Amino acid sequence: MNRTDENTEKAFEADPAQLEPAIEPTAASNGTPPPATEASANELTPGQHAFAPRQAEAVIASEGTADGNGDGDFTSTFASAPPVPGEFRLPLSKLAEWVYHPRAGSREKGEHFHALALTAAEPDDLRPLVVLDEVDGVYPIIDGRFLWHALKVTHAGNEDVEIRCVRYAGTEADAVVAVCDTALGTIEASSMEKAQALLNLQQVNGISQRAIAERYPRLTKDKVSNMLIAARMRQAYPMLFDILEEPDMAPISYGTTILTRQKELPPEAFQAMLELAEDIAANGDRLKSSQALAALYPDGDAQASSDNKTVKPKPVVPLKSEDIFGHDDQPVAAYQRFSDDIDRISLPDVSDMSIEERQAAAEACIAVIRHHFGLDQHN
Repeated sequence: MNRTDENTEKAFEADPAQLEPAIEPTAASNGTPPPATEASANELTPGQHAFAPRQAEAVIASEGTADGNGDGDFTSTFASAPPVPGEFRLPLSKLAEWVYHPRAGSREKGEHFHALALTAAEPDDLRPLVVLDEVDGVYPIIDGRFLWHALKVTHAGNEDVEIRCVRYAGTEADAVVAVCDTALGTIEASSMEKAQALLNLQQVNGISQRAIAERYPRLTKDKVSNMLIAARMRQAYPMLFDILEEPDMAPISYGTTILTRQKELPPEAFQAMLELAEDIAANGDRLKSSQALAALYPDGDAQASSDNKTVKPKPVVPLKSEDIFGHDDQPVAAYQRFSDDIDRISLPDVSDMSIEERQAAAEACIAVIRHHFGLDQHN
């Protein structure tokens, strides 16, 4: 796949709704899936996009009878997940991790793993996994990664067990956009997973930082920049993340700190840090991000290796600080006085603000500035 330079100022070329993945209907088969071009009578409607295979998660229960007093004779059992148009079966050995999944190379179990593992004993009861076309003899999984890992644990030693799958209709680039939309729009994805999704979006689709910030309004351009830095550090130096307890849960600051230290340290010192990380990982030690930074860059070594580093001045504490109130009378900024001739307005982080909240905050700050210049009485 051609990669566009990450600095290319390229906007998204399609409406977001049209980039959502869909299931490509094909004739059901056992073993090798039918070709992507095969037509099917049970073609999905446009409304059955995104990760529409999740419709297969709906568990169908037969109706019971009740006497109206809450003491009905409910004896029905749960049925298997309903069939999805175009689904086929693949042996477990033919499924693989998708390199552009936001969690690729990280945790394999979610909080619901044990429940998934119990259900995975009967693969036919599970919804189909969404896969791309075959690459190097395997089918990358776009949706259903945790489910796949549960199947591998439950059916260890039996890689011939057949798993329900459905083909993703779009291109891999379409899938990257769709998965990024999903990651950025859910609280279930961690900051590092969202950062990885943005990096995939840039490397595969050539999307600029400006276009990303415009597509996801809650992300400022600076925040996008830091997220991409963290994801690039993980991509370039995976050993620095392998020593973490949960690499995909690492804070963005962990990645940006690594970049800072790479710039501060001489090349040989940074290489020594990488080798130390490999040794820690080989010993099986797993650390929290703060512990990892302390182990890789202790204060003594930092002092010895940064003799020429500029010492940052201590922050100046204002003599007076007054909150500036915005939407719903919530403090959004602060008017600070440092001396008789030095005043400053401390502005907020707007990444989590709605458009209405940003508008109210801006108007509140402008009102303070007009008052400072004596313009609030002159309309």
